[in-house]
Amino acid sequence: MITAELYRQGRPTVIVERNGEVNPGAWARLQEALARGIESGSPTRTVVHADVFLAELGVLRELRAVFGEQVEPGPILSDQLRAMVTDRRAREAVVDAGEPDHATLETLAAELGASGFTRTLRPFQLRNLHRLVNLPHGADFSVPGAGKTTVALAAYSILRARGTVLRLAVIAPIAAFGAWKEELVACFASPPVLVIHTGQGTVIPQNTDVLLSNYNRTATDYDGVRAFVAAEATQVILDEAHRVKRGAAGVHGRAVLDLAYAARRRDVLTGTPAPQGAFDLVALVSFLYPGQDRQILPDAAYFERLGRDEQVLAETNSAVRRYFVRTPKAELKLPPTRFEVVREQMPPIQSAIYDALLGQYRSSFALPDRGRHAMQRLGRIVMYLLEAATNPMLLTAGSDEGDDPAFIHPPLKLTGDEPLADLLARYSSFEEPWKYQRAATIVERAATCGEKVLVWSSFVRNLKALSRRLGEYHPAMVHGGVPSDEMAPAAVITREREFERFRHDPACTVLLANPAACGEGISLHHWCHHAIYLDRTFNAGHFLQSQDRIHRLGLAPEVITRFTLLISAGSIDDSVDGRLAEKVSALARLMDDPGLVQIALPSSDEGGDSPPAFDDDISALMTHLGAHDARST
Repeated sequence: MITAELYRQGRPTVIVERNGEVNPGAWARLQEALARGIESGSPTRTVVHADVFLAELGVLRELRAVFGEQVEPGPILSDQLRAMVTDRRAREAVVDAGEPDHATLETLAAELGASGFTRTLRPFQLRNLHRLVNLPHGADFSVPGAGKTTVALAAYSILRARGTVLRLAVIAPIAAFGAWKEELVACFASPPVLVIHTGQGTVIPQNTDVLLSNYNRTATDYDGVRAFVAAEATQVILDEAHRVKRGAAGVHGRAVLDLAYAARRRDVLTGTPAPQGAFDLVALVSFLYPGQDRQILPDAAYFERLGRDEQVLAETNSAVRRYFVRTPKAELKLPPTRFEVVREQMPPIQSAIYDALLGQYRSSFALPDRGRHAMQRLGRIVMYLLEAATNPMLLTAGSDEGDDPAFIHPPLKLTGDEPLADLLARYSSFEEPWKYQRAATIVERAATCGEKVLVWSSFVRNLKALSRRLGEYHPAMVHGGVPSDEMAPAAVITREREFERFRHDPACTVLLANPAACGEGISLHHWCHHAIYLDRTFNAGHFLQSQDRIHRLGLAPEVITRFTLLISAGSIDDSVDGRLAEKVSALARLMDDPGLVQIALPSSDEGGDSPPAFDDDISALMTHLGAHDARST
């Protein structure tokens, strides 16, 4: 006999054992099916990750049909299997029920008020709430600024009043902590008891209603967070859930996928659920419905290279649209955006530096495969090219301690006798980056009119250099090296204090920010209506999320939000521009939200369109190198 039991006390695993006489072919077939998830074992015992075991349940039927062997589940695994069946039936019932009528929504609003929730929801938020509380687990993919946090707390309030859950654990970027704290106070007549999880050793009192953590702290203190979630019936919400799109391959993704087994209720919130394509949805669906993602998503969605294929997008949309809610941009009735694409030739020395850098990589770089080392080198090349297209002096400095971890890179390696070294040595004496000049002109003009400007750059050294350049405008600055209030002494500059200074200090007319650090969870639309992009990366999520810091629900109808894209003509900036256009268009098709493209991207008469690269970011880089090679011959 073969037995299997689920263990959830730590990382969720299934222990499979054979006792007595077992068909050797059946045991071998089972081992083969579970091989990718086996953590340890012996000739008679196998420990396999729960995700893999649940994904291979079809093999159990095969063992019975082909070998006559039965796998007997233990009581905890049996409960998990029954919960999976219940989840499937519940979500199918919601789909079959159709849209709620006006009376149903009025009844829900009354129930929400009786639960102690004081904020009045807008009609589209109430519709979303109705579907979410009726689904066994919910996904809110509404565009940023649509009030996902408010709707999520409304769902928690109702589910708590119904007795489905008793408390809440929220995992969110640090930048979003302020929004959650404010909403908890604003939405409840008696605000729930909130505890901020600061990592290992955090004391969590027994009367805690809401635990607020971030992805890194959850990964490093998984046992502590899991203990809180498992002790009572807990709802777990992933805010900006696209951060775990790598799933089991990423440290953060692995932690929250494992946490799913301890939660009574699971929800994901993100306005950009699939910034790279359909594959990004796999981790989100796996968190919501552990072991059931293959039943929901089409097979093609599991091939990352097919993520933006038209047929795959259509199939994935058809598969998942029934199980999430999304308020599109058009339904928010936001005032229009205006894009200005400023594409200029680089000045002579900067252009010579850029061409020399390209020549260096063109002669030395090849990518016969996509191994880890090659991919790391590719990322470094992209960063050097982005730096050279904005401010070549960054090349000799390397990354800053405040940069996003993915952007950590050393200074450009130079021997000192190559032409590139000579050009860099002379650069600052003869030229200033044209992007700096243009940004300074815009900020000066805005300050004269009493307006505020937001400047985005992926490189912290750009922000620091601009801070010195724009000193007379008392710039605020937020990046990964600026701590949050929870982790900083009283006298230290924090993200929250810098945001408040930008919002309320008339002398502070510019905010210098990094999309990786504050592209999510921050609302600036009441104070700022113009954003400048000094540079952009291939990360479509950063681009979309950063726009929504100043273009979101609550804008007056007459306000026009402006975005200025600074692009060095003939540089990697053009390749990034094309790739972002493709990715945003793919997300719009996947989410049935054509307005996303109209709002997030400049139309053809607002700036020269560059042809998108239709393979992937690697091909975009290689095409850029090849295009320059062709022009130089």
